Amino acid sequence: MRLFASIILLLITTNIALSKDKDEGWIFTPSVGVNQLALDTFYDTVYKAPFVGSVEITTDLPEDVEGQNQYPTEPFFFKNDLEPNLVDVEAGLVMRRNFSRSNDFFIGINAWETNSESGPIRITFPLQGEKFNEADYTRTGKLSYTQFFLGLRHYLTKRSNKFNAYVNLSLHELYDVDYEEKNIFEFTSGPPEGFKRIFVFKSQATGLLMMQFGVGGEYSFAEKFSIGLEGAYAVHIQGGVLRGVTVSDDTNDGDRIKSDPLVLNVVNAQLDTGALDAQGVDYEKVKLRFDGWHLLVKFNIEFY
Repeated sequence: MRLFASIILLLITTNIALSKDKDEGWIFTPSVGVNQLALDTFYDTVYKAPFVGSVEITTDLPEDVEGQNQYPTEPFFFKNDLEPNLVDVEAGLVMRRNFSRSNDFFIGINAWETNSESGPIRITFPLQGEKFNEADYTRTGKLSYTQFFLGLRHYLTKRSNKFNAYVNLSLHELYDVDYEEKNIFEFTSGPPEGFKRIFVFKSQATGLLMMQFGVGGEYSFAEKFSIGLEGAYAVHIQGGVLRGVTVSDDTNDGDRIKSDPLVLNVVNAQLDTGALDAQGVDYEKVKLRFDGWHLLVKFNIEFY
């Protein structure tokens, strides 16, 4: 981020110092669009991870030689895969200024989010000492990022035309990537009937670098207003992984959960996050790559 800030400050200072034309000014561009990102590795690990654990069963109470109760455990294994969306929505704001007859520089910020939900499915969940409690199991997942970027635009037509075509090249940093998952169990029978148990998992990533190339066109419908359409493709310079896991739930001692379910877990000293494999045995490190295409509608407002 320090490198980005230094480059921005240098560009702005240089541009203001060199710009003498009274008609030159900043152009502010809110944008909204859709994208399709290459997150197959993420989806194949996190979205397909099962919910696995075990619970003590108190309906059968064998005693050891010292007379202490030794409760048997009952494992549970629930599959409720999340499905990725075909496309997702993104939105952002760009500030742009020209530094020659055919070229602009720009800086911007952009946010994106994808959500998925599966279920409810009916499962049998051992809890509170009973084996056969029925529950409706719903699973949700939300992955989002905020990115900062700067870049250059080159016009393929004269800037004064009513319609302008251009190409963009920009450097992006995804500095705030967040994943949050909820596993919700609503019990319909047994001792916990009428109650819910909710398990929440959170993990983050930061510092992912990307390059993006775009082609677009703009149509001026008023002196200081124009609308544009841009198609772009982004490629990772430096990928990343989810790091650190926060787990929270509303269980209590009476639930008698023996082995806490950990859909996500830290897997090494670097705090890399792993997702439980399809067999519920090992953890696979969650890798992130956001390569993909973007289609954006832009509304430009010029300030002189």
